[in-house]
Amino acid sequence: MTSAVALLTLLLLQDPSVESLLDQLRTEDAAERRRIQAELVRRGAAAVPAMIRALESASPRPEEEVARLLQKLTSASYKERSEATAALVRLGRAAVPLLEARLAAADPEAAWRLRSAVAEIKEKAGQDEQAEESRAAAMCDVLGQSGDGRAAAALLKVLSADGPEKRPQLKLRAAQALGLLRGVMTGSQPDEAADRVLQVLERIPGALEKAMLLKALGRIGSPAAVRPLAALMADRSEKNVHLKRCCAAALAAIGRPGGIRAVVDALGADDIYVRQGAEAALEELAGQDFGFDPLATAEENRGAIAKVHAWAAAKYGKAWND
Repeated sequence: MTSAVALLTLLLLQDPSVESLLDQLRTEDAAERRRIQAELVRRGAAAVPAMIRALESASPRPEEEVARLLQKLTSASYKERSEATAALVRLGRAAVPLLEARLAAADPEAAWRLRSAVAEIKEKAGQDEQAEESRAAAMCDVLGQSGDGRAAAALLKVLSADGPEKRPQLKLRAAQALGLLRGVMTGSQPDEAADRVLQVLERIPGALEKAMLLKALGRIGSPAAVRPLAALMADRSEKNVHLKRCCAAALAAIGRPGGIRAVVDALGADDIYVRQGAEAALEELAGQDFGFDPLATAEENRGAIAKVHAWAAAKYGKAWND
């Protein structure tokens, strides 16, 4: 009997619960975090519900989460009161005004716990928030790799939380994860995902992050993204040619006639780098070489462009001419 208990204990230590793994994701060790992510991916669908719950609590609407936790501060259970206090601390600086506003109406113990939570938040500002951000981003990555449609709703909540300009790196990871879930999203989810990503794209400053969001839009594949991306391709005031190349690739990945027309039009762009990007996107989509030369003149490329038009007309039919 003793040996059986020892064996069971050993197995539990070797095979921690999903909740335990999610807690360990707060580590500052990037290599260890990658190991835990790999283990969560290995757990597959069994790990998804716990990750969804954890991700939703990691990106709460502070006022709703504070209200929920305040109720637990008056619980008869000491454990629940302590857990609620710790959870308030994890909400970070965004929760401080809400906690301070509740002090006057709280009973003595709850008020003490609120003051304690506020003091700890201010003391740890930055350190804990970074750990939570890294943990939430890792969960986004794992949910994207899960291929489980249940994850889409939680990832959409991450994209819509706090406004498009807040927590941009986390929103980027959520967008990338949704791109991996293209085949399992249902109903209006792809259109909602595209709309949310476009909002973040408008607010995020970094060129690299913008490029990654454009790639995510291509993977999500919603036609809702075609018109704004086509407008970006045609915008002469946009001087970031790498961004336009990424836009061409995204439109080709979405594969709608209006978007493809925008990419074909980019074959005549002033910048050679944009022309190269449009050529590469079209040839990858078509699986053929049209003979277009980005270095040549429009007259010299006339035959190649005619081939592109013929291919597009055959592929999209009447829609290409509308």
